[in-house]
Amino acid sequence: MKLTKRRVVSVEEVTAKLDALARRNGITSPCYEESEADSMSEFDALKWTSLCSQRIALQQREYQNAKRDWPMPPILRSLYGQRSGSISVNLENTDDGQFSLAA
Repeated sequence: MKLTKRRVVSVEEVTAKLDALARRNGITSPCYEESEADSMSEFDALKWTSLCSQRIALQQREYQNAKRDWPMPPILRSLYGQRSGSISVNLENTDDGQFSLAA
């Protein structure tokens, strides 16, 4: 059984690979479109189209992740020191605060 290890790459890494492939094939200013593979050998063309598809998928993933605005749960806000905008309680002067400080 043959195992293939895949690692997540970034848009910059894929773009660097595309640039190297473009230089090798004499493309001076690549647009990173699959149609540019027409002037390449079959092996390079397959590599080019695969990298172009991967670049598009990575760009879409980055866009979707940047677009999401997930609210941070209050427990995480308190852990990281960000105020949630609600009532702030000084626990140091209460019995509960002394219990939590002792723990």
